[in-house]
Amino acid sequence: MKVALFLDHPRKGNRRHHIQLKALSEAGFDPRIITLSGDPRDSYLARKGHLERFLPLNFSRSKSFNRFSVQVLPELIRLIKKEKISLILTQRWRLLKYLWLVKPFIPELKIIFYLVIGGVFRSPGRRLTFKLLYPLCDRILVNSLALKEELSTLGIPEERIGILYSAVDPEEFDLPLGRQEARQRLGFPEDFLFGMVARFRREKDHAGLLQAFQKFLEKGEKAHLILVGDGPGEEKTRKLACELGLADRVIFTGRLPMEKIPFVLRALEVFVYATFREGMPMAVMEAMAAGLPIIATEAEGIPDLFETERTFGIMVPRGDPVALARAMKELYYLPPERRQILGKEARERIKEAFSPEILARETVKIVRETLNA
Repeated sequence: MKVALFLDHPRKGNRRHHIQLKALSEAGFDPRIITLSGDPRDSYLARKGHLERFLPLNFSRSKSFNRFSVQVLPELIRLIKKEKISLILTQRWRLLKYLWLVKPFIPELKIIFYLVIGGVFRSPGRRLTFKLLYPLCDRILVNSLALKEELSTLGIPEERIGILYSAVDPEEFDLPLGRQEARQRLGFPEDFLFGMVARFRREKDHAGLLQAFQKFLEKGEKAHLILVGDGPGEEKTRKLACELGLADRVIFTGRLPMEKIPFVLRALEVFVYATFREGMPMAVMEAMAAGLPIIATEAEGIPDLFETERTFGIMVPRGDPVALARAMKELYYLPPERRQILGKEARERIKEAFSPEILARETVKIVRETLNA
């Protein structure tokens, strides 16, 4: 039986998708990946062995994802019928709208909507649309308790909302090299390194992180900040770094292939994640899997990670550079062996509650239950 992930572009495929595709295949399903646009050949999922699973529609992303296109609908219907796809899972609101319109033409198609980021339904129009049409979804999933609460405020019955936590495989971050060699490969300085991996988008608080880093350096602490990613806010962030006098202390790497992220994480002492809005941040989970101490702002999903007796870092309020700077100083002045213990605890937290085995098992269970409903 064929089931499919629906992505807007092949590069949106991530480690969670790889775990799910592999699990579905091993469970006897025939998983596929439908994409609106983009060449899948150089994508992360293709490099993980899923190239033959891609079913690209080959539309312009700007014309079919950034805004609704009626041209997509007949092609999507044709593809689903031709491939005999029984179930589609998507995490993107804009793609869900296409699936809702497909449903009258293929009523037997099962739809799973997986909400993975907060604030999607801030606008009154989206809220009303979802409240009216959510019954067309056969299953609604979220990846944090905060997102479940967010959907409940829309009037969605709690029993209709399931939680499926994300996961990462710690083995992907087991590298046969030390911190110094990783820094040499990447051209990073031999200094204390904080780092953040995230796109430069408005929901990420890169500005607050730079302000916190400036406060951190006030008494002559020696450190650099590594910022990995690209996005619409990158140029503005670079300008702010110069205005704050941080041009020689902040390193912008641009967007890096997913396979390079373990090398970046190996080079760091502490991972910092400043954000206003989340679901369950994969970047934080990857840093935990890599064995790094964590400083993160209290956005959706992050409290779920910290809800444990294990101590692996510091959670601070959103939009508070002073608290963020204080946390950076606290971990900076810890003895290296203490930071190492925090990193080990972070990795154990991933293994016990956010492992690939749990995600694989739950994904297969949910798909089977939805198909049999």
